[in-house]
Amino acid sequence: MKMKKFFAAAAAFAICANMAACGSTSDNTGTTSETDDADVSSAADNNSDTSSESKNVTLCESWTFDAGFYAIVHGGMSSNYGISYWGHNFYDTLVVYEDGKYKGSIAEKWDVSEDGKEYTFTIRDGIKFSDETPCDAAAVKKSLEAATVNLGMYIGSYGKLMTVIDTIEAPDESTVVIKLTQPYYGTLNDLSTCNPLGIVNPNGFNDDLTYKSDDFQTMTMGTGPYMYQGDFDGSVYTFVRNPYYWGEAPEADTFKIKVIPDNDAKVLALRSGEIDAITGASRLSADAYTELSADSAFGTAINDEPTLTNYIGFNMSKAPFDDKNVCLAVEYAIDKEAISNDVFQGTMTPADTLFSRSKPYCDVDVTVYDYDPDKATQLLDEAGWTDSDGDGIREKDGTPLEMTMLYTSDYGSIGDGMLAIASQLGKVGFKVDVSDMDMMTYYGASMNGEYDIIHYRTYGGSFDPFTIVTNMDPAVSADPVAVQFAAFLPEGIVAELDCSSDESRINEIYKTILTTIPDEALCVPFANTVELAAWNSDKINSYDFCSDSQYVINGLQKGWAKNWQRRGWKKADGSPALNPDLWAQALEQEARHKITYVWVKGHAGHPENERCDQLAVAQSKAHGGRQGT
Repeated sequence: MKMKKFFAAAAAFAICANMAACGSTSDNTGTTSETDDADVSSAADNNSDTSSESKNVTLCESWTFDAGFYAIVHGGMSSNYGISYWGHNFYDTLVVYEDGKYKGSIAEKWDVSEDGKEYTFTIRDGIKFSDETPCDAAAVKKSLEAATVNLGMYIGSYGKLMTVIDTIEAPDESTVVIKLTQPYYGTLNDLSTCNPLGIVNPNGFNDDLTYKSDDFQTMTMGTGPYMYQGDFDGSVYTFVRNPYYWGEAPEADTFKIKVIPDNDAKVLALRSGEIDAITGASRLSADAYTELSADSAFGTAINDEPTLTNYIGFNMSKAPFDDKNVCLAVEYAIDKEAISNDVFQGTMTPADTLFSRSKPYCDVDVTVYDYDPDKATQLLDEAGWTDSDGDGIREKDGTPLEMTMLYTSDYGSIGDGMLAIASQLGKVGFKVDVSDMDMMTYYGASMNGEYDIIHYRTYGGSFDPFTIVTNMDPAVSADPVAVQFAAFLPEGIVAELDCSSDESRINEIYKTILTTIPDEALCVPFANTVELAAWNSDKINSYDFCSDSQYVINGLQKGWAKNWQRRGWKKADGSPALNPDLWAQALEQEARHKITYVWVKGHAGHPENERCDQLAVAQSKAHGGRQGT
């Protein structure tokens, strides 16, 4: 039995499960109808259970929904930053980003004015919130206006849209008009993010547009496929189908979230049958994933598509990281392959760019620093940092090269990676003390600049690259690491990007930003986080990770490769297209045959895909290349 979108991650990934006949499921089940003429007037009938067997699943989370379910769509309301992982179960957005383009969700269509300052959305007929309140234009208007009120100090943290809205109007029950003070290229992207712009029931707001926080302790006030049953017993939340859901009926009748703070305890709960699955990179350690993968009683899956990038940020306002050579030394001293393979055991992949090249605007050739400790040593020598007393720690003018690196263990296995990085830096003369902080303390220290080096992550999913790039602008930024980049960029370039509607210029600006970051050694990307899942094979047959990355298919199906070939294997921005020999072979076959392109997940048992992988690995071994994934 196929379960569609049972739960969506904050990183914009969804998980699908093929369920065993005994009747349990997995994580996000509601899908948005992609047809403009979808019948949403009888959602209750569409979602009625036609089988005699109830389909249920129990999952896990590290924290309670302490601030209520409004915290899912508005960050900063809760100490549990992970709760937005569940957002799309309960809340829809005006639009969604799928398969490389924006599609209608609550809005079935939209128009943009010629000057880029006015967006007119047509709201689908018949959509209702889980209490049967109509989700009409007035409701959407109120929800969007409330976002500005409730975000408060976080208003600039999730993209620029909420800072440039002039007015929101609802001239009739099916039309919403958003007027901006300036054009903003990321408008649709920001509107596709459930956190913070998921559409909330108007009954959930006070007259001043603040939340009725007590109500959100017992209700999920959205239009999504599920709703909270309202019976938290201290450790388990129960969610049931939303009888008024407008889209395709979710597969599972019920899902439960059991609160288990400790990741080791999560694994024990899975083994005992207390829970049916563990999903999400922060909830499953590399050791646990490897252990469960070797046990036939459990199924495991790993998503090949990066959700976000882990990187080392520098406090460049003080020594030693006000010296580019020292930052470059850190680049060369970190063995990313070893960390990925030995520490993360393949549950993260090495990162050589701040954003995966599959992200919008990010397929750019940039400087890549290979592991070279000798080069790191040379750079430190040139910067005047030498080990004069032979204790293994370099000094300069009597000051030792020692520092503290901050991280939070709330990010899954990242602590092991931090210790490995500290050890690698120690081999070239750094003395690095690793400091694990709870998430709130960690964020406080980062905001106040109380660090030397710090583990940071990109925002993930549909926030990348838009949010971090926007936060490079000191005028709107709430990100202390990203804002440091602005000093190395052409003055005003981020502000220009935000106001631009010219795609060619947008690509040029992104190329400038993305090449400047490594050229100036502003941070060290070292590992891509990917989503993990482990499940009880008696209850669930398999999981599929679904993402918006279909680079190869789009390259052929949308004609990108033909255009690159026509331009002498150059992209629109003039940068070289990667792997032109392979693209040329594909185009040759495309010209000879009628081809239908179908995306499948890699390493998931698909026979043809597995055969291709075997051939690729064999060729890699034959030619001395990397082996493995």
